[in-house]
This record gives sequence, structure tokens and C-alpha cells, in this order.
Amino acid sequence: MPGSPYTALMTSPLAFYYWSDGSWDKYLATDWTLDKDNSTLTVKLRQGVKWSDGTTFNVDDLITYLWIARAKGYMVWRYIDSFERIDDYTIKFKLNSISPVVEYYILRIMPQPRSVYGDWAKKFEDLYTTYKDTVKKLNELKGEELNKFKETAEYKEFNDKLKALLDEFDTFRPTDYVASGPFKMDTQNITEAQLTLVKRPDSWVADKVKIDKIVIYNGETAQATPLVLDKKLDFVTHAFPPATEQQFIQMGLRIIRFPYYTGPAIFFNNNIYPFNRVEFRQALAYAINRQEAGTVALAKSGVAVKYMSGMSDNLLDIWLDKDTINKLNQYEYNPAKAEEILKSIGFQKKDGQWYDDKGKKLEFELMVPSDFLDWSAAADNVAQQLNNFGIKTSIRGVVWSQYTTEMNKGNFQMGFLPWGSSTPHPQFAYMAALLNYNGGAKGNKEMPGQNFPLVQEYKGEKIDFDELITEVGKGDMEYQKQIAKKLALAFNELLPIIPLFERYSNAPVLDGVNVTGWPPEGDPIYKNGSADSFLVPLIMNGTLRGVDNK
Repeated sequence: MPGSPYTALMTSPLAFYYWSDGSWDKYLATDWTLDKDNSTLTVKLRQGVKWSDGTTFNVDDLITYLWIARAKGYMVWRYIDSFERIDDYTIKFKLNSISPVVEYYILRIMPQPRSVYGDWAKKFEDLYTTYKDTVKKLNELKGEELNKFKETAEYKEFNDKLKALLDEFDTFRPTDYVASGPFKMDTQNITEAQLTLVKRPDSWVADKVKIDKIVIYNGETAQATPLVLDKKLDFVTHAFPPATEQQFIQMGLRIIRFPYYTGPAIFFNNNIYPFNRVEFRQALAYAINRQEAGTVALAKSGVAVKYMSGMSDNLLDIWLDKDTINKLNQYEYNPAKAEEILKSIGFQKKDGQWYDDKGKKLEFELMVPSDFLDWSAAADNVAQQLNNFGIKTSIRGVVWSQYTTEMNKGNFQMGFLPWGSSTPHPQFAYMAALLNYNGGAKGNKEMPGQNFPLVQEYKGEKIDFDELITEVGKGDMEYQKQIAKKLALAFNELLPIIPLFERYSNAPVLDGVNVTGWPPEGDPIYKNGSADSFLVPLIMNGTLRGVDNK
């Protein structure tokens, strides 16, 4: 459940972000002030909040999160230099960059109970304090100097101790889920099939919340479908095949359709030739009919990626000017163009099959999460298209619980993984494409993933994707747009992955039986991506309510 809306209903964030207008709801933070001259963000916290174990919420719970986040290497620490505890309900962050994305990172933090994690936070704090000179060098050194420093005994001593402490922390299992939000997990009645969240009558927002219990069912689409058909579920976010969606409509369920700002992409193992050739990846983009794959998977809810920029087409008008958008190669379905590219690099087609410039037959395996029905359908379609084009492609299905481990270990040739991001800033989209499954680019030999080099030749110059991904989160909006432009154009040309289609929800809603109050189609709240799920404010402010709860 980490990252799900239900986590935010148990562990309240500092604030909630609305994508449609950039506004915030104040949750555990009641006020914040950004001082651009001094590069600080001062946050005031809500008083009178109680954790479910009876302890009082204060700034030390936020500090507990921050030390653990630092040790874990969370992205927010790329932009925080330090923080200062002003008083029990005030904290001041010293930032190395003033930008909207920094505010977004910080205000979405979910403080953690010091009663549970405080001792761990203190251990991490002590380690960073003891090695403060080492940490300073890690923050200040760049490029080759940083790489050399990581070979020193000083760095290895710190890193070994940090890794050992993190390994110990990762085995820690709290005896209870201590909540700050309006709901608490019923830990005594968890089964493999479901768990229940119960309303806390003493929470800081109890007077507004009009739902007393939330039952969450475990399982993917195959397990969810019969529950929907039996009208046992009020809302489902799984991706349903077109035929199943029609069943839901025929039985009178409402379908809510909203963008997820993400979907499946083909990731490549760059250790395997010729995936490390940009021309080959471009040829594949032309050889695959992306809309066909989307339609097979999700009908109206599988919309082909048009501009191939690395971020959702829905975000382009915000981040790119029209001239830049017009420069983006759309890689429209064109098998003849794909053939032209392959022949230009010495590949040959014999008896309907393609061979590379070394005479080796092009024959690959496409891996897909077998329990994702929409992705599986799309993968079958893509494999069929590539086979028809002359590149022999077979399918290997792996359940999701094992899938990402296989991908990260590099045990794949081609594989489906998410492109884009359900967050409103392009930085997250490029992290998904270039960092999240790319350990090899950072020297991780055990978990190389796609192993796509982050420093690439582009337009006769070297481009460092890692630096640009960090840089796009800095400065004001206009500066970020300039960096986003560089990322989009370079991604479009180099195609480290091939985004196929953007998933739109086809979520069935059972309105008026247990819960009511769903906003109408077109309501701005549905523009929110799943990282800022609209379920959170709808429940928190009482818009969604039990049918008997006025």
C-alpha cells in the first residue's frame, strides 16, 4: 500500500496538491513561507493532532521522517541543504534551489511517528553527524572528482556503515500501524484477501469525514472483476479489458475515465546488441502501431503516446512551447521507414526475417507482468506486430511480485515497465524512464537494469541525463521549462525506451449503495494523477460519504 491513497488517509501529509489550479489543502501543515532571498522554506505545523497511540504530533515526527529519508536517498534531499527546528511546531528548511518542485516534494511529506521510528532516526542522525565532513564532500564534489572520492577508504567506511544500518532498518517490523490521519488499519483482522481501515473518532479531521470504514481488497484485475460484478466494490482502479467494461456499463455502473499520465513502455537491456543502437530503437518505434496496442489492451482507455517526449502528452502545453512540440518526432506507424533505417545500418531481411549487421538473426524475448491483464494483452499485440515485421519475438510472463527484481537484475531482453509519472512535474517522468530501473548507469553491477548510459551524444554534444533530471527541479518555472525542453528533445531523438500508450481509467463506480457523492464527469478533481489521488480530498472533506451519513 505505500504510495496509495489509503496510506495518505492513515498517515496525513503536510498538504494536498490540486493539479487543475496548483492550489493546496492544508493538512498537517497550517502555513508555509518561501523566502527566495535566503533560500528557505518555513513550515508551521498543526497543533492538537494526536497519533493513534495517544502521543502528540509535533515537529519531531517530521524530523524523524527527514533523517530516514536522507539515509534512504529520497529525492527531496537533492534540494535540502539542512533544516532547523525552530520550536515544537515550526521547522525551517535551507534549500539549495528555489522552485515549485521543491515545495511539492516537501509539502507532500508524510511525517512518521517518533514513538515508532524515532530511535532509528536518531541512529541515522548520529551517523551523518559523525561523518559530516564525508557527507559535505559527497554534496559538493561533482563528476569525476566525486567518482574518485567514492573509491577512497573514507567514503567506503561511511557507506559500509550506512548500508549496514539500512539493512538493519529494513528488517524492522512495527507491531502496529500508528496513524495520524482519519483512519487506522485494523491490524488484528488482516487476511490475504482484504484489510480494513476504520475511522478514528479522535482524529484531527474526524468531524469532516463521513465514511466510517474502508475495506480494501487484495488482488489484480482477475480477482477484482467478480467482486465488481457482484456489486461488492464501490470503486476500483484496476485496468479492465474492453469486454469487461461493457459488462459493467450494461449492469448500470458508471465508468469514470481520467488520465494516469503513465502507461506501459518497452524497456531495453542495453547490454544486448542491438538495443544499444539508437537507430534500432527508432526503427522499432516506427514498426509498432502504438494505438493498436492501446486499443487491444484498454479500448478507449488506451490512448497512443503521440509526441514521444518522455512525459505525458497531457503535460506538454504546460512545459513546452509550440515550436518545441512541433519539433518532436511522432514516430507515426511506418514499417517502410523502419525498414529504411535498419537497412541504413547494414541490417538485412532474408525470407521475411531480419538479421543484424553481423549476420545474426533478430530474435528476442519480451517480458511482461503476467498478472497485468491490460499489459499482457498489449505485449501479445506488440509481439505479433514485431513477428509480422520480421523480428521474431516471444513472450515471457512473470508475476509482478517477482517482475521488477528480474528487470533490475538485467534478466530480460525487452520488457514492459511504466513510463511517465502520476505526478505533475516532468522530473518524475524522466526518473521513471532513466533512473528507476537503471542501476547499471550508476555502477550497480548486481542490479544493472536497463543499463542505459546517462551520458549520451546528442546533436554533436554530450548530454548528461542525470544532471538534467536534477536541474529540471531547480530554479523558477521558466528556467525549468528550458531544461524540460532539452530533456524532451533529447529523449525524443535517443528513445531510451518506447512509450506505447497512456492509460486512462475505466474505473467502475457503484454509486448510491454504500457511498455517494462522486463528482460529475469533467470535474477538475479528476485531473489529479494517482500520486495525488482525488480519493484523498473527496474523503477528507466529506464529499464522498456513506449513504446513511449526512
